[in-house]
Amino acid sequence: MDLKKGLERGPFNDSQAEKLNDALSGLDSGQLHWLSGFFSGLNQKASIAATAADSQVPTATTAGVALVPEKINILFGSHTGHSEALAHQMAAQAKERGLEVEVLDMASFKTRNLKSIKNLAVIVSTHGLGEPPVQAEDLHKHLHGKKAPDLSHINFSVLALGDSSYVDFCQTGKDFDAVLETLGAKRIVPRQDCDVDYEDLAEAWQTLFLDTIAQSSGPISVPDSSNSVAAPANAVVYDKKNLFEATILEKINLNATGSSKETIHLELDLEGSGITYEPGDALGVYGSNAPKLVQGVLEATNLTGEEQVSTHNGEKTVLEALTYDYELTPLSKPTLSKYAELTDSARLKDILKDNNTIAEYLLGRDVLDLIHEEPYEFSANELISVLKNNTARMYSIASSQEAVEDEVHLLVSVVRYNAFGRDKEGQCSSTLADRLEVDDKVKIFVDKNTRFKLPENPDTPIIMVGPGTGVAPFRAFMQQLEVSEKKAPSWLFFGDRNFTTDFLYQAEWQQYLKEGVLTKADVAFSRDQTEKQYVQHKMLENSKELYDWLENGAHFYVCGDADKMAKDVDVALKQIIQEQGGVTLEKAEQYIKNLQLSNRYQADIY
Repeated sequence: MDLKKGLERGPFNDSQAEKLNDALSGLDSGQLHWLSGFFSGLNQKASIAATAADSQVPTATTAGVALVPEKINILFGSHTGHSEALAHQMAAQAKERGLEVEVLDMASFKTRNLKSIKNLAVIVSTHGLGEPPVQAEDLHKHLHGKKAPDLSHINFSVLALGDSSYVDFCQTGKDFDAVLETLGAKRIVPRQDCDVDYEDLAEAWQTLFLDTIAQSSGPISVPDSSNSVAAPANAVVYDKKNLFEATILEKINLNATGSSKETIHLELDLEGSGITYEPGDALGVYGSNAPKLVQGVLEATNLTGEEQVSTHNGEKTVLEALTYDYELTPLSKPTLSKYAELTDSARLKDILKDNNTIAEYLLGRDVLDLIHEEPYEFSANELISVLKNNTARMYSIASSQEAVEDEVHLLVSVVRYNAFGRDKEGQCSSTLADRLEVDDKVKIFVDKNTRFKLPENPDTPIIMVGPGTGVAPFRAFMQQLEVSEKKAPSWLFFGDRNFTTDFLYQAEWQQYLKEGVLTKADVAFSRDQTEKQYVQHKMLENSKELYDWLENGAHFYVCGDADKMAKDVDVALKQIIQEQGGVTLEKAEQYIKNLQLSNRYQADIY
C-alpha cells in the first residue's frame, strides 16, 4: 500500500507524508493496530491537557476526564503471608495509577465469580513438595476438574513464589499458569518464577502487568498525591534489601554434655535499628561458606582465589565471592542445570530429565562433589555463573519483643553430617556455631509471617506442637502471654531425643507451668526407651482432651520438620478427630481443612 497517496488529503505536506510512508510501510497489520491505539491515546492525553489548561486545573487532579479503566482482580494463595503481602502491594500500585482493583484470597473466592473477571493476576506460593497452600487447594482442584469453566474472556498472568532448593520449584504457580491457558485464558505477561529473594522480580512483574493493563485501558487519571506524607529523608529502614548488622549478645549450647545434638540459643542486639517483630515472625540470617569448603572448590577448579570476578555484589576476588556471595551447600537444581549446560554433560542432562532422579542425586551433595564427579576447566567467572546467589536462612524467632525489647532470640540446630566421603555442615548454622562469637556481628532482617500468629482473642485456648527447634515460636508465644498477663488455656507438646540432655528451655517451661502461663505440657523423648516415642504419640494418648479443646475453640499450631514430623502430626490429628468425633476419615479431613481455612490450624514447617 502506498501510504503517501493515502495521506495526500490529510494535514501533511509532501515531505511529512514521504517520511511517514518510509516509517510505516514495513509494518504488519498488528503493529499498525498497536500504533493506532498509541496515537489515539496521545490524542486523548493532549485533549485532557488542553482542557485542564483552559480551566486552569492541573491534569493530575482533573476528575472525570479519563476513560474508565478495566478492573483488575488479584487472587492470592499464601502459606506464610508473602503472596498476600505482594497482592496488597500490587493493589496499592494499581490504585496509584488510577486503576480499579480488587484483592481476593483463594480461600474465600467463589469459583462462579470467574465468569465476571476480565483481568486476573495470580500470586501463589508452593507448599511442601510442589503442593498448593491449603488456601489455594479448592480453586486449584476446581480448575483441574471436569467442571472447570471456559476462561477465554480472561487476560491473566501468574507470579509464582517458591524455593529453588526444592525440586518442585514454584510448581503451584506453574500449575495455575498452565491450566488457565488450557481453559482458554490469554496470558498477557509471561509467568514469573521467584526464589526466596523474590522482591525485585516480583516488582518487575507487577509493573509489567499494570503497564499492560493501563495501555489497554487508555488514558487514566492519577489520584492526587500532593497531600501524602513523605518519610523523613534521614530515616533508615532495615529490611531484606538493607540488612542490619546485629551484635551477638549471648550464645549458649542448650544441649548438655553427652548429647548427640548441638542446639544454639542466640541473643542478638537490635538497639538503634528500629526493627520490630511479633511472635510467629522469622529472622533471616546470612551465613558464609566454611573456609575448608571454599578452599576445596578453588583447588578442584585450579583457581588461586585472587582472580577478579563480576558478582551480583560488584567486583571482588573469587575467594571473597565464594565465601560470602554464593551457595556451595547444599547443591541445588538451578546449579545442577547450569553446570550440565556449561559442561555439556550427558550424564547430568539425563539426571535432569526426572524430578525423582534429581532429588535423589542432590541429597547430601554440595558443589564440590559435583566438580569432583564432573570435572571441568573453569574460568573464575564461569564458576561464579553456575552458582546460586547466597540466600538467608530463616529461623523462627524465639522471643517476644515486648518481653526482650531491643533484642531478638533464635534457636538454631547445628547441621553436621558425613556424605560422599566428606564431613559437611549447614552453611548458616555452622557460621553461627563455629565462625561467630559474642560481640561479632551478623547480617539479619525480619520476615513477617501473617499466617502464624496468636489468636486475636487473648482468651482463646492454644495447642502448640513443637519438637526440637520447632519449639522456638512457642517460647515467643509464652513470653507474649506472660507480658500481657493473659492466662488463656495453653498446652505444649515437646519432643527431642533424650530428657537429660535435650530438654530445650526446660527451666522456662517449668516456670511457665508454675505461674499458670502454660496450662499443660506433654513431652516425648524418643531415645529414652526401647520403643521410640514422638509428639504424635503423646497427642494420641490425650485424644479425648485434645479433641475437647478443639471443640471449645482452641487454635492448633505445629512447627518443625515438614518431611516427616508435620505429616505424622497431621495423621494423628485426623485419627483423633475421626475416633473422638465419631466421623469418617473424609469428615475428619474436612474438619481439619475448616480449621486451616479459619486460621485455627497454623503450621510453620520447613
